Amino acid sequence: QVGLEYLLKHDPRFRHVVQLIGPPTGIIELLDQKIPDPFTTLVQTICHQQLSMQVCQAMFERLLGLCGDRTAKILDHRRVAEAPADDIRRVAKLSYRKIGYIQQLAERFRTGALTAELFERASDEELRSKVTLLPGIGEWTCEMFLIFQLHRHGGIPYGDVALQAAMQLVYDIEPAASVVAKNEVTWMPTRAQMERHTRLWGPFGSIASLYMLRVADNKRSAVFLPD
Repeated sequence: QVGLEYLLKHDPRFRHVVQLIGPPTGIIELLDQKIPDPFTTLVQTICHQQLSMQVCQAMFERLLGLCGDRTAKILDHRRVAEAPADDIRRVAKLSYRKIGYIQQLAERFRTGALTAELFERASDEELRSKVTLLPGIGEWTCEMFLIFQLHRHGGIPYGDVALQAAMQLVYDIEPAASVVAKNEVTWMPTRAQMERHTRLWGPFGSIASLYMLRVADNKRSAVFLPD
């Protein structure tokens, strides 16, 4: 609730967003949940890349059956690191590329280079610097992991197309000069354009981002957002 009050106070457009979306049902609660097992959730994040939630969940459940605890829904990084890639491919149906990413991640947890304690105590910036060095994890994946898995309040997934579309609508962002020069029909706001507005979000970027993603889901009804 503190985060929502901050956004309403500092961002003049945010009151209209809240009026459009309604009460923050599930948003604040999501960010206040207990931090889950970081290895398991990073694997889920990698599995989800370029796949639907349904397909990703099916793959993850099969991987749990092979290398984890289906009841607790936690993967054992030692078993993942030691499992033959062909077995993971056969059972979980993951691509060999993703299997490589996941097993390299598992090896870092097995050697102690990454630990659950690190994810609990490290700052957002420290986690970004470490997580984006991992194979298969770029800026977008890292930010979504910080928001949806670690429930950090400051992350903003600038590379997310839905966030870009919502901010274009809410803040009435005009095409950048480079877009106009190229006469491009389809375009999205640049990061610099988005940052002119996200600076108003202060330490509650993830809460604002979740609201923006809700706007993207409901953008057909967002015909008019007053100044």
